Amino acid sequence: MTKTLDVFTRGLHQHPHGELFLLRAGYLKAQSPNGRWLIPAGHLCWVPPFTEHGADTDSTQGVRIYLAPELCGVLPRDSCVMRNTALILAVIDRLTAPDRTAKVLTEPEKRLLGVLCDEIERARSTPILLPMPQDARLSRTAEKLLGSPNDQSDLDVFAAEAGMSRRSFTRNFKLDTGLSIGEWRQIARLMHGIDMLAAGKSVTETAFALGYDSISSFVALCQRHTGMSPKLLARAVAG
Repeated sequence: MTKTLDVFTRGLHQHPHGELFLLRAGYLKAQSPNGRWLIPAGHLCWVPPFTEHGADTDSTQGVRIYLAPELCGVLPRDSCVMRNTALILAVIDRLTAPDRTAKVLTEPEKRLLGVLCDEIERARSTPILLPMPQDARLSRTAEKLLGSPNDQSDLDVFAAEAGMSRRSFTRNFKLDTGLSIGEWRQIARLMHGIDMLAAGKSVTETAFALGYDSISSFVALCQRHTGMSPKLLARAVAG
């Protein structure tokens, strides 16, 4: 089954079917119990059956394909993201052709699904990832920073709120997420900044709203994590 992507925000949930999301324009904000992802257009996302996930598809254009559980065995067992290739686009276009009315895959289409699985393994990509701490004390800090990306509080404040020493807080945060608290805050700011750019905010307004003292710092952040300047990034997320 295929469907044009709707505009919706949905919290963590799961379902018995697998889902393929082809993003043609905009960007997708996805989440799992372990982290948050920001996935730009030009990617294909795979979510296996009974995988807990959530998503915000505002400003996104593309298609969603539902696959019955018995068809998912040829696809990866874990959620993954891959850059669109010519072969991926050709297979998706064939499976979602406007004149296709059948709700079940034909034998040739099942073989195409196998080809798609092989291409997915070759084209896997890494979107912007913000891993969420599993420790409840650190998770509270992370949620606070997500809600206030321009928060300039000192590490000592966060450590005290978590009931830890500064050294213990920084060490445990790195062990839990794989990122230093400084790196984590920068990616959280970038995700919020992309939302602002997509909403039509200027680069200058976005940079200062995120707490940067200069536009150049925000430019460097965008370049480091996306390979694009804020202006190019704004055009990309606006589709």
